[in-house]
Amino acid sequence: MDFNAVALFVKVVQYGSFSETARRTGIPVATVSRRIKDLEKDLGFCLLERSTRYLRLTDAGASF
Repeated sequence: MDFNAVALFVKVVQYGSFSETARRTGIPVATVSRRIKDLEKDLGFCLLERSTRYLRLTDAGASF
């Protein structure tokens, strides 16, 4: 498990969006999204429900 990706996931939850996380960390939005997706793949479950209009923790994401 990539603990840097876990820390990035926490920031996404804190800031409420991938774009805000990217802006505050200086990491491109595409990289933030890819690292969260890779983390979800490693864990075997979705952490976030996402669409173009919202970002929401799944139950598994909240537990994680």
